[in-house]
Amino acid sequence: MTIVTIVGTSGTAIQVTVGGGKAQTLAQTYAQQMSDAYKRNDLKTVLVTDSTARTITTGNTLLEGFVTTGGSFAPLGTYDFIGVGGWAGSGIQSGETLLNERVTIDGSGVTPTTTLSVLGGSTAGLTYEAGSGNGSFLGLSGDNYFNGNTQSASWTILTGDGNDTILATNGINTIDAGTGRNVIQLQQGTNYVASEGQDTITGQEGGRTVLTLTGGNALVTLGSNSYVSDEATIGSHITIGDDSTVQAGQGSTIVFSGKNGTISGVHNDTVSALGNLTALSGSAQTLSVNGALQFIAGTGATRITADQATLWGADGLSANIDVNKASLWTGNQSGSSSAEMINASSSKGSFEAWTGAGQQTIIGSEASDHFVFGTRYSGNEGETYVTVTGGNVAANTFGVLAGHTAGDVTITDFSAVSGNKFFMYNYKPADAEAAAKELLATATVSGGNTAIMLDNNMKVTFMGVTDLKASSFDIS
Repeated sequence: MTIVTIVGTSGTAIQVTVGGGKAQTLAQTYAQQMSDAYKRNDLKTVLVTDSTARTITTGNTLLEGFVTTGGSFAPLGTYDFIGVGGWAGSGIQSGETLLNERVTIDGSGVTPTTTLSVLGGSTAGLTYEAGSGNGSFLGLSGDNYFNGNTQSASWTILTGDGNDTILATNGINTIDAGTGRNVIQLQQGTNYVASEGQDTITGQEGGRTVLTLTGGNALVTLGSNSYVSDEATIGSHITIGDDSTVQAGQGSTIVFSGKNGTISGVHNDTVSALGNLTALSGSAQTLSVNGALQFIAGTGATRITADQATLWGADGLSANIDVNKASLWTGNQSGSSSAEMINASSSKGSFEAWTGAGQQTIIGSEASDHFVFGTRYSGNEGETYVTVTGGNVAANTFGVLAGHTAGDVTITDFSAVSGNKFFMYNYKPADAEAAAKELLATATVSGGNTAIMLDNNMKVTFMGVTDLKASSFDIS
């Protein structure tokens, strides 16, 4: 603990205890400001009691109020600074430098000419009831309570390592409640909040919140148009409203309660959305989406449940998807070529898959699916190596577009359903039947499987098929 001394006029001074970090820096800034004003002879100091009369200053003179005893106070006047701490002025006795009693200040009668600064240095904590003016509140020690009431003023609020309670105003607030177990309640204003402790943070609809989590184990409930940057290495529970975003995160549980939401860069999080969700560049996620999911460049072992889904694959994605309606997946279109696995076997809706460069394993849905092999994505035209299982419930289409890449494709269950087709689109042959027969002329049968060679050096193997027919192909 560090002791900071704040000077006043006529031999007055207070001492406050500080736990270090941001609080100490700001306390020392306050102390320097008062010292500078004292040296310029621009400072007036009042010892605030329960009977202090209204006090005002004129010109450039700063009005400083000191509270050095416990109790409740309601100062009146144009105070620029109110400090709570142990008496350190003339007549000080040994061992009397710290204030160990709780203080409550009603600031409704304070009318600062610019911005009020409030410093709480009692080890028992400070309760401050905000007035109509703008200000900054620094709770250095103990458990502090800042009450913004229904005011529309703007405040900067910083507390130490106590278990603090903050009710923000309806103005623009910047809040850092320190490393304790804090309760932060946000109203209709715009709030920039840093959560270093194990905090409970709630926000109302109609407000706007930008929240940074660094402590973890937080319980967060925010309204619409909120932004959360989850930088903690310990997970939190986050519920957030419509048109909101959660950035990063590790091991958190995230619930989007509105129509639309966005997550980005999360790792090992469990995410649910009552509406639509956009998921960007995360890894090892569990996603449950009542609406439509856009999943972009996610990696790692991922479980997805959604009403609809569009997935853009990336390095090392291994996804199990359960989608009620249509789903679309494109593989390695972003310049990567590492292995990906997509298992849609739990999906009730149709599944469309477009493979790209690298190794891909695909398992289709319970509906009719469409598989396109060897897609040339801009800047990523490497060979494609695919093993695909279409499923045995409904007929599927497998094939390529003209201009496809080279590669090796294995279809494990082409004969499982009558009506499965292999297509070659945009070829525009003069005679489609003759083109199919020409393709069959490349066939080789080995071990109960049939392999054919397409143009551009692509091999396609039909496992369990020894009687491939021209009717199995759709060339157009």
